Amino acid sequence: MSVRVYPAISMVSFTTSEGGVQTLERVHGGASANGAGGLNDEPPSSRPPSSMDIDMASGGGGSSSATSNTVKRGAPLGSPIEHLISKRAKTDDGLLSTMTTVGDAQLASKMFKKFVNTALDERAAGNTRPYQELRRKFIAHPAEDDAPSSLELRQTMSALTHSVSRLGKGCLLLVSDIVNTTWAGRDNLFFKAYLRLLGNLVSAHSNYMPMVTKMLVKHLALRSSRMCNLPNHKPVTRATVYNRTHEALQYIMELVPTAAHSTFLPALIAEFPNKSESRLAHTTFLANLLHVVEYTPALRSKVLAMVIERVIKIDIEVQADIEDLEVEDNELLSQEMHKTDDDGEDDSSEAEDDDEDEDEDEDDDAPMTPLQRIKETVDKLDSMMDILFTFIARYFPSDHSQGFILEPSAESTFIFDHLLESFHKTILPTYQSRHTQFIMFWAVQRSPKFIDIFLGELIGCAIDNNKSQVLRQAAAAYVASFVARARMMDKTNVRAAVSYLCSFLDTFIARREGDCTGPDIGRFGSFYAVFQAVMYIFCYRWRDLRVDEDDEDGNGDCAPEKGGRWIPGLLVVQRAVVSRFNPLKVCSDTVVEQFARVAQFLNLAYCFAIIEANNRSQLGGRNAASNGADHHQHTSSHPADRARLHTERTALETYFPFDPYLLRKSKRWVRGLYNQWERIPGMEEESEDESDDDEDDSGSDDDSGSGSDEEDDSGSGSDDDDDDDDGSGSGSEEDGSGDEEEDGDGAGEELR
Repeated sequence: MSVRVYPAISMVSFTTSEGGVQTLERVHGGASANGAGGLNDEPPSSRPPSSMDIDMASGGGGSSSATSNTVKRGAPLGSPIEHLISKRAKTDDGLLSTMTTVGDAQLASKMFKKFVNTALDERAAGNTRPYQELRRKFIAHPAEDDAPSSLELRQTMSALTHSVSRLGKGCLLLVSDIVNTTWAGRDNLFFKAYLRLLGNLVSAHSNYMPMVTKMLVKHLALRSSRMCNLPNHKPVTRATVYNRTHEALQYIMELVPTAAHSTFLPALIAEFPNKSESRLAHTTFLANLLHVVEYTPALRSKVLAMVIERVIKIDIEVQADIEDLEVEDNELLSQEMHKTDDDGEDDSSEAEDDDEDEDEDEDDDAPMTPLQRIKETVDKLDSMMDILFTFIARYFPSDHSQGFILEPSAESTFIFDHLLESFHKTILPTYQSRHTQFIMFWAVQRSPKFIDIFLGELIGCAIDNNKSQVLRQAAAAYVASFVARARMMDKTNVRAAVSYLCSFLDTFIARREGDCTGPDIGRFGSFYAVFQAVMYIFCYRWRDLRVDEDDEDGNGDCAPEKGGRWIPGLLVVQRAVVSRFNPLKVCSDTVVEQFARVAQFLNLAYCFAIIEANNRSQLGGRNAASNGADHHQHTSSHPADRARLHTERTALETYFPFDPYLLRKSKRWVRGLYNQWERIPGMEEESEDESDDDEDDSGSDDDSGSGSDEEDDSGSGSDDDDDDDDGSGSGSEEDGSGDEEEDGDGAGEELR
């Protein structure tokens, strides 16, 4: 070590951690080396001198000054090596020498350690001035004039890392300053030093874990671009900030694995954006959140459950807002939602990074119309669903020759089990969700094994007397919608599902018909739900349910022969139709009307006589009494009165959860797995006159929404053929069948 001390100047040269050599010069407040009170070479920094004097004696060298190792009261805040930045120093004989010994870096390290320890010692002795000076280094923003450089702050953090055991509860304020200092936009060497300090801190003091975790999780959210552009620093990208944050979280979780559930998960839940926040805020945090589970598998189940809960809340909000729209706005939204992929795909797939600053500068207080607000929410939901699909797809690699996984891996099964758990806990009990359930629709069709599990559990729930009536009806609706719509459902699976449902109907009629005196949704709700499911499936899958001589036929290219044989058990439908339960009076008008047309055309059952009788009958009897209304007294011929009384009595909900998927960007995940309605060859011509007679009913059927695809068959012509599924026509396909749900669930479904 070569150190020359003048009355006013001390100098030291050392090797930096980057491998370079730096000679530093310190002014102690007296005359300078040239006697003029300043340095020959003007330092590049304009910050004031430090208040801390460091003893720089080495070997036979002398003391730097009479006041070394003391704190100058009232001196400006600074650092141990501020203004020690001259590349050269004058020697006694005026010659210039450069000091480049390997031990110089060690000396600098000792200087900072001395500074940190002195600050902590002085604080313990009651003198907080050095301690406040130390705190100030981490509090100061880089834009401030007296802020320390990243190099100085990094050296300070390295010194603190060696003294981390001293940072107990008494140093809470200092630790808080360290944790919340501006770190994300600095250089990588700074980040590494900061990460080492955090790791040592939580390892030595577990009570700081919540503070550290909360701070890091906040960096996963959308933050101001100013965080990435610090003065006198090379700008960093948001991607760099997020990558550093994930690296820090992964490192911290490896050091303290038990913190995953105790502190990490609560911090993630708390930081999830409010549903009123922007699309970019949601997609940014969601993408980072799903990345978390890749290195913290212990949180995978709970994180997936949380994401599905948040997504379904936005989904429900969209449907509720659509119901409140004026008719004109609803039509405009419908047109927007039913644009083809070519119309809207590019807008949805723009790089978010390019628009981040623009999005941040948007005036959140600008008034928005109800239609604009809904469109923004729909866009938010669409982007979140696309991110969720992308994440889950990584765990379900498919056999491209088959389109699904013949033997799912342990990892695929693990994720599927988590999704199934969330489905039973969140999705199934949630009424009128419109798009969130398609995560399961996609995942289930990844493997025949998953299809068996999914349908087995749903059918079991639908016929389980120990389940609530609401849950059983919801399960039946999911069975009907999935079997009808899932393209990967082969003939064997379709027949097996329908056989289970028909077996339940047969047993129920045999055991309970004696107790029935008329339609009663309160007592026999599960029966009606299952019967409606069979009708719905039949309208879509009649080809798979028919047993012909050429069993492989049934592609619908020619008109089917009337008659034929059906799978065993299906004829229980005829028995149910004429039973005392009178399901045609309780089930959805849309499904009943469509089933009646298809069943008559295919000679399965004739239902129109009973439908007409139900329409003529007065609304009264025992079922009305069970609902608390004396309908014998209400014989008004006014249509509104009849509709109200009919609604009171026939309360079976019209809800088929896998009605067409309308989100423009994320529908790509569903398109190839989705069955559209197919016209029955020859039926349209024969039923033309009949459809004219039922024009009023079919109009209301449009609005009822449950099976609009069936309604499309009655002459709307809005459904496209299957080959559209793989092309740009998918938008119109889904749009045509999007008439299905009455309540506007489809966020702008097209009603024809």
